[in-house]
Amino acid sequence: MPVYRSSAVEHAASVAMAARTDVGLSRDHNEDAFLISDLARGLTHGPAAAQASVEPPLALALGVYDGSGGASSPDAASRLAARTVHAVLSRAAPRSSDALERSLLEALGAAGRAVLDNARRGPQHRSSGTTATVAALCDERLLLAQVGDSRAYLLRSGALTQVTRDQTLVQSLLDSGKLRPEEAATFEHRGVMLQALGLRQHLSIALSAVELRRGDTLLLCTDGLSDLIDDPRIAAVLDAHPDPREASSALIDAALAAGGHDNVTVLVARFDGPWLAPPAGDVDMEIFEIARFSEGPTRRSGGVLPNRRRM
Repeated sequence: MPVYRSSAVEHAASVAMAARTDVGLSRDHNEDAFLISDLARGLTHGPAAAQASVEPPLALALGVYDGSGGASSPDAASRLAARTVHAVLSRAAPRSSDALERSLLEALGAAGRAVLDNARRGPQHRSSGTTATVAALCDERLLLAQVGDSRAYLLRSGALTQVTRDQTLVQSLLDSGKLRPEEAATFEHRGVMLQALGLRQHLSIALSAVELRRGDTLLLCTDGLSDLIDDPRIAAVLDAHPDPREASSALIDAALAAGGHDNVTVLVARFDGPWLAPPAGDVDMEIFEIARFSEGPTRRSGGVLPNRRRM
């Protein structure tokens, strides 16, 4: 299983990470991808990795991608997007949260253009696209860039919060009140995505942030997990397996036991050490919705928005 560990001695930091991807029980190829990037040194750790460690500074990017179309090509959309995001972030080598925000938006925009350009090159790439959920760490601030319906969750003191918001028709209808939560599971168009890298020229990237606390566990996953395993079960698995390697294996096993009808990818990271403040008495976390950035003919970039979700 691919494992990545980081220990930053000068900050007394401890970050343990593990990722696993599985083709599932119904597909004959895996269109998912994940990538862990050490931004300070330009290193990547993907499916071929065993173990690795880095020294300070602690600057990391973690991403999961769920591709579609062009699967027979070695440049499947998910892998192309992962490589592009890593290349842009490594070249920028951001050393502050503000710089990391700008670099994340640039990286996702570049990945969208790369996937779209690749889809135009030949019939084997046509209609290819991919989700992208990327978490980037600069000190104690975790930034999350979202396109599509792969997800980021944060477990704090046993409580699980979905940090990202799905860019899907179902979520849009839920947000507008046109669909009730109890209707979502059986809604006939529940698989319709509103955003994906390579889907169209116009791309909307949601950027948000949370302040990490000691003992937080981050989960990035494709919908091969979240469609089959509900949030209480995910929370129970993460809580029962503090070791990211064990947690990622247990989550994959749970998805397969529940039917495994899709590729499934999970990336689990646990943050510890005195560099982080302990969780407050309550477990609520504030999610800062920083920007919604559009890439395409009507390109615009958003600044800091006064929108905060308290979960």
